[in-house]
Amino acid sequence: MSGADDQVDEILKSVRESPTYLNLWSAYKKIQRLSPKPSEDAGLRAGIAIIGSSTLEPIAACFDVKVRLEGFHPHTFVGGFNTYHQEAMNKTSELYKAEPNIIVLAVDAWSLLDQEFLSNYPRMSSKSRSAAIKELVSSITAIAEVLEKNSTALVLVNNFIVPTFSPLGVADNKQKLGFKKFFRRANQLLEEKLESISNVFVVDLDSVASNFGKSSTVNWNTYYRGSIPFSEEFTPIVANEYMRYFRALKGFAKKCIVLDLDNTLWGGIIGEDGIEGIKLGPTSPGIEYMEFQRALLSLHNRGVILAVDSKNNFDDAIKVLREHPHQILKEEHFAALRINWQNKAANIAELAKEINIGLDSIVFIDDNPAEREQIRQTYPEVMVVDLPKNPRLYRTTLEKLDVFDVLSLTKEDMARGEMYVGKRKREEMKHSSTSIEDFLRTLELKVRVKLTDDFVAPRVVQLIGKTNQFNLTTRRYTDAETKSLRDAEESAVYSMAVQDKFGDEGVVGVAIVRKKNVSWTVDSFLMSCRVIGRSVETAFLAKIIADANTAGARRVIGEYIPTKKNTPAADFYERHGFAKQKETGDGASWMLDLARGTVEVPDWIDLIEE
Repeated sequence: MSGADDQVDEILKSVRESPTYLNLWSAYKKIQRLSPKPSEDAGLRAGIAIIGSSTLEPIAACFDVKVRLEGFHPHTFVGGFNTYHQEAMNKTSELYKAEPNIIVLAVDAWSLLDQEFLSNYPRMSSKSRSAAIKELVSSITAIAEVLEKNSTALVLVNNFIVPTFSPLGVADNKQKLGFKKFFRRANQLLEEKLESISNVFVVDLDSVASNFGKSSTVNWNTYYRGSIPFSEEFTPIVANEYMRYFRALKGFAKKCIVLDLDNTLWGGIIGEDGIEGIKLGPTSPGIEYMEFQRALLSLHNRGVILAVDSKNNFDDAIKVLREHPHQILKEEHFAALRINWQNKAANIAELAKEINIGLDSIVFIDDNPAEREQIRQTYPEVMVVDLPKNPRLYRTTLEKLDVFDVLSLTKEDMARGEMYVGKRKREEMKHSSTSIEDFLRTLELKVRVKLTDDFVAPRVVQLIGKTNQFNLTTRRYTDAETKSLRDAEESAVYSMAVQDKFGDEGVVGVAIVRKKNVSWTVDSFLMSCRVIGRSVETAFLAKIIADANTAGARRVIGEYIPTKKNTPAADFYERHGFAKQKETGDGASWMLDLARGTVEVPDWIDLIEE
């Protein structure tokens, strides 16, 4: 680590302790003067660009430093004052030269509306108001479409903050198109226009401002003096919202919530109060816990994994999950259970291993401060939630955890709960089998491999963005980049779906192949941790090898680039007969001579080619 890197770490340490606007701004300026080198780990590099109609450096500073606090090394491009149109339209502009991963388009509605718009609004006809909405939205969507076309970046477009004031007074909502409705309609139209563009997202700045308090979103002194759009207090909040998209893009979303039971999912202690005495029901005290469970169930139904880590007698606790009439979360909603008197830190390590996720993918929720502190000290990578003492605040605390975001929701996400029920059944069968081969044969495995089409593309992009453990190279590609690879003759994007007697896992694997002369190079090969241990990766690779043979290739080359998380994939090519070619600073390349070797589909797998 260089001296500059050490200094950056020291600067960031002070920001972690007190992430105020002034500290974020000061850290940004100090780091810019140091000019630290880009990270040697390509996965930790990040490109950020913010363009718009006002002075953008304050928001860029907060976004930049917050990205650094997540362990990334960003290069941040800040557009000029109201120069976003030129920057977007010019393909050779500094914006595109910066090669950003994320572009924020932050345009204030008032910069586009006529200067007399506010004063003239009471006399404008409904037709003129509607035309103004279309013109306002069209000007934004046109820029967003150009950015999407000229770049592979994820494009974030701020929507418009609906004013709290109306020149029409209390009669505003009696108008066919009142002043506030004008901005609400504009926001609705903006979402509709950009909904079909997969790489463009509308940031709901209006909701963020409402939650913060619209009267405090602007500092009028700095607004009029320097065209700074947001107050010192609100600017970091806006940056937090951008961070939700950044984490999702980089695959850093949390995947699992590990929950305590007593005084967390219900009030009271089951071992002392009994199933009839715990607080859990449709009136208070009790409804607070039901509402908390409903919020957890909503996350479960969109793909967040739930697990239990509780110090309790198993029979007492499981009876609540199975029999209590007001228990929302049932046994089948949990991917794994640790209900015992063992140390909770040891339990959480076992849970991570059983579910097959990293500890840094876990959020721990427990009412006991001592238990929370033990997890913090033992596993700093686990996100520990400071649950309030008042259970009436449990639900809102959960809803404020903006750490589960993904850029698309697929059918695989929705069905993840059922998939983990199947996982438990497989484990039970595995323990009763005499050998791993016998176990795999009883599963009735079906593997479907095909070239990626528009239907499965969102899931493919999602897997590329978030898969870490069984990922040979951990290269991240956006939707636009993946589509380009799909369309090009010299590359192919494969998807793999897996099904067995216990359920359909959906699309769980992706491979990207680059074809050059008689060589096929596997640029990316990745698979969901859910199907590790079922040998489906062998069937997937066998299909790629067969296609290479059919196309007249003489060799298939694979790469392994080690990361902190992908050790499970380290020996993949060696296990399948590839010979190591060379080692580099990043990793190693492997080669299979197709004249001398191949990869066979395991006889217990039915490979279905589509």
